Amino acid sequence: MDIAVGLARCPGTCGEWVQGARRGIPFLVDCPIDRFSEARVTLSFAANGWDIPRDKTKTLQVLELLKADLGLPTLGGKVEFLHQLPEGKGMASSTADITAVVAATLMALGEDPAPERLAHFALRIEPSDSVMFPGITEIEHVQGHSHRVLGPAVPALFLALDWGGTVDTRVFNARPGLAEHYRHFEGEIEKAYGLAREGIEQADLEKLATAGTISARCNLEMNPKLLFEPFLAWIRQKGGLGVVTAHSGTLLAGVFPQDGFSRQEERKNLRLEAHQLFSPAHLDLLNSHCGGIMATRFNSKEKMG
Repeated sequence: MDIAVGLARCPGTCGEWVQGARRGIPFLVDCPIDRFSEARVTLSFAANGWDIPRDKTKTLQVLELLKADLGLPTLGGKVEFLHQLPEGKGMASSTADITAVVAATLMALGEDPAPERLAHFALRIEPSDSVMFPGITEIEHVQGHSHRVLGPAVPALFLALDWGGTVDTRVFNARPGLAEHYRHFEGEIEKAYGLAREGIEQADLEKLATAGTISARCNLEMNPKLLFEPFLAWIRQKGGLGVVTAHSGTLLAGVFPQDGFSRQEERKNLRLEAHQLFSPAHLDLLNSHCGGIMATRFNSKEKMG
């Protein structure tokens, strides 16, 4: 039968530099990192079903949307995830999965996986991050009316901690009181956004980290992180510039210059001290990433059997 194969990789995030609302419309500024969802999609033009990992329900939903939009009633195939992100932590795992699968499918079909097109599909499934765009991007992550690429990513090192549990993106964005929370902190979020814009335009990580800290502190009202203040104080003591958080997730990360703790022994000691002081369920060192997808098409319409 005729098949076509596409492979795509999409970065995750270390939460968001800024998240809130402007004139009542929710938006976020993403924080892409060097952790990825990578998917291989093998399409069959004679099939009418999908072989997908059982827990990837959003992947199935978006493939059915794509299939309907393209007018391909007999399209089906197999989806394999070669790399995945932790779920429910605020690392854009669902967005990255959806984006990687749609991009791989479009590549297999010889279609252009433009970031705007990928964002359109992701936002039809749930509120989504903007990691399909290169650089750091502002997006109206709920209503999806607009996005703006703010500039290239600023090099950074993140010490990310997670104390367990998960947060469902759909549930968080439907919470009672979220709109009022956004209204209450709109002035602070506008201040954080202005600093983030300056930080990105000037490649000034300190301004960007200050923006992240302001937004993260505002977020505590809706998504408490009990060790926020002692963790922030310790990060600054260790030469960090601030924190960034997963506004609808469990992750909280310290922000350091990318060349900080360059020696392996220094990083080992930093991790050990963080474990001893804060007892996280999970800890990782992450690097900033340039954002955007990487996609490849191969074995197009190869004859099999």
